Amino acid sequence: MKKLHIFRIILFSSIILIPILTMNLKENQLSEIDNRVLTNFSDIKNGNIANNIENYIEDRIGFRDKMVSAYTIGMDKLFNDMVHPSYQYGEEGYIFAKLTAEDFNSEFQEVFSSFIADFEKYCIDRDIKFLYTAEPSKPIIYNEFLPKGFNYKNKNFEYFLSLLKEKNVNFLYNGDTLLEAKKTTQVYDKKYDAGHWNETGALIGISAILNNLNSLDARIETLDINNYKKVEHTNTTLPVSYFPIFEKTIHYNLINDNSTKVNDYNDEIKISSQYRTFAHYKNDNNIAAPKLLVFAGSYFNGKDKFLTESFSEYIKVHNYHNVINYDYYINVFNPDIVLFESTEYTHTNTFFPVDLMKTTIYNKAFNLYNINTLSQYNFAYPINEHILNKSNTNISNFSIELAGEAPLYAYADINGRILDCRIINNEGKISIEFSVKTSELNYLDKLSIYLISNSEREYCKLDFIIE
Repeated sequence: MKKLHIFRIILFSSIILIPILTMNLKENQLSEIDNRVLTNFSDIKNGNIANNIENYIEDRIGFRDKMVSAYTIGMDKLFNDMVHPSYQYGEEGYIFAKLTAEDFNSEFQEVFSSFIADFEKYCIDRDIKFLYTAEPSKPIIYNEFLPKGFNYKNKNFEYFLSLLKEKNVNFLYNGDTLLEAKKTTQVYDKKYDAGHWNETGALIGISAILNNLNSLDARIETLDINNYKKVEHTNTTLPVSYFPIFEKTIHYNLINDNSTKVNDYNDEIKISSQYRTFAHYKNDNNIAAPKLLVFAGSYFNGKDKFLTESFSEYIKVHNYHNVINYDYYINVFNPDIVLFESTEYTHTNTFFPVDLMKTTIYNKAFNLYNINTLSQYNFAYPINEHILNKSNTNISNFSIELAGEAPLYAYADINGRILDCRIINNEGKISIEFSVKTSELNYLDKLSIYLISNSEREYCKLDFIIE
């Protein structure tokens, strides 16, 4: 009897102690089951300390994912109740991302739409064609299957689209396309991937994008369904989840893939530490086609195959945070066309920071100045020698510290191609920065920097030797 009592104590203690002893203490850990970063120890002191300690223990306790998964599956089997942190049931077995009440935020829509309008003007002023495309969420397309009592009015997105029209932005709203297509096919899977269109929806939506791009440049080939082989695919769990499902869907495999993946810039490109998706392809079978630079979110993950055949070169950058630095990516990749894509539910300050959209300064196009009508005046000069050392890597990054008067704008003339420089003011120290592919400098021995004065009546030309 005594041995049984000791065994029970050991067993009970183990049940309590093992999850504690196996706590995940590593910083910046991503939970696959609810697709978010776990609470860090450094987060405890921010805000309500007692609540933060509780959240830290709940997030970091050993076997957390297995316990959450077991509880979620059990509630589903026993009570048909979805208690997953990322998903919830709608009507007739549809699964949606966790739904919350909508707060109307007119400021964000106004700032974001103005940012897009300014982005378009930036491109047009530099002879770069531009298209913005807005993607709907699953609740917009399958509104009739939302949980009973949930009214998805979507005022923010409707206001945003009205602002784009008001500002004459060249844009495509794919919601209309998908609402029409859903009459005859499933454009979002009933259960799988509540946050994104399925491959059929992507093919239809991206086909509409290519049609719009073709109207801007006839060299762009529209999507041909005959270039793809339909393959039945079975999804067995929800994305970033162990929640079991069994649902058949359609994938589209490119029959003849003429594009080659380029990895030269993967480790050098400046990109957000949080949102690092980057893809680069070249298509030597279509060299007469234009070069496309895309800023896109997760709707385009795994969907490059629907675009690469239509362009000579295809560069995709994760849109969150990174699109704020569109001038940097345009400098490096020199595109013919820019496509900016975003999805309705990502239109928040988290992904597109309002402060940065309002305060980031972009150059006026150099070709809008007539240098011959400006006075040449040496109001600034480099502190160091007039020598620039190119990198032995694929991208050369330059920072030139200046003395004298800070310019309004700065431009680098790379063999006739004008790059926009950023002006950095670090505690009174003024420098100009720009990046360019090193290959563009290989056969050059000099370049020029043009500085425009704050009055825009004078300019200063600085010549540099490239070594």
